[in-house]
Formats: sequence, C-alpha cells, structure tokens
Amino acid sequence: MKGPIADVRRSWNARPMLAVFAAFLAVSQPAGSADTAFLGRTEWVVATVGHSEWCPAGNVRLDLRTGRYALTPRAPRRVCGDVGLERPVIMGRLRAERLEAVRAAYRRVLAQGVENPICRHGRRPDTIIISNGGTPILLVATGATMVSAPNDQSCWGKATTALHDLLDETFGTTQRR
Repeated sequence: MKGPIADVRRSWNARPMLAVFAAFLAVSQPAGSADTAFLGRTEWVVATVGHSEWCPAGNVRLDLRTGRYALTPRAPRRVCGDVGLERPVIMGRLRAERLEAVRAAYRRVLAQGVENPICRHGRRPDTIIISNGGTPILLVATGATMVSAPNDQSCWGKATTALHDLLDETFGTTQRR
C-alpha cells in the first residue's frame, strides 16, 4: 500500500498503545472501602460551583489531603457575557474545620457511591431535577479510581448531592471558609 495511510500504519507501534491501555485499565479498577481508600495519598474532588442561569459556573479542584484548592469563580452577571472575559484562578487553603466537613462528605460518597441506587438498575427516581443553570459536575478521585456523578442530576445519590452542596456553599460565593 502506498501513500500517507501506509506511512501511518508502518509507524504505529502497538507496544506504547498497549501500555497506555493497560494504564487506563489499572486506573479504572474499583476503589476499596471508604476507610482504605482514604488512607492513600490521593484524595481529590473537582466540582462546578456557583451555577447560574445566566453565567457559566465556576469550578474548584480541592486536594483533601492538604486542603489546597484552585478556584475559578463564576463571573459576576454584569460581565459574564463579555467575549474576552478571563476569570482569575484563586489559590488557597481551606480552614481545618471546613476541610474536615468536606472529607467526611467525601468518605460518604466513597462508601455509598455517586449514583442513586434506583438508577443503578435502570429505573427512574421518584423526583426529577430540572435546572436552567446547567449540569453540575462532580468528580471524586482516589489513588485507585476517579468517578463522576451521573449527567442526570436526578440520579445523584444523597451523599453525592450533599458533597456538591457543601462544595457549592464553600466555594460558590465570594466567601472562602
């Protein structure tokens, strides 16, 4: 075979791709219990905060080991539609008592899972959540895995909703606790 496709096929080496695939498989393995998962060196949450019908949500990345966070707040409504809008990234550290509250909520998510048990079996929950403020995002990471809350907020588990609400309360306003 001649031409650009033949060159691409010849230069492709299966070993690096298999190594990447193996790494993805290793990371995607389920975490252990909440107690063992929290003993590792990696505990992160990433979430959208400050949801609004008019402006893009902010986001926060929080290291639960150290309490350090990187926050991009939602812009004030009067400027959030500006084409050249740049939102600053605020770096900080959460106070000890607030960090412990987030850690406790994180442990509950690890123990209970991110999804409402009803939705795990393909059924629909009794309550449907509709929002004009966009779909919230919540990622929970350990050294062994990273899971995200379902796209359908109606299928979020109670622990997942509680963790996101706590993060939104903590970071979704101009107050840092």
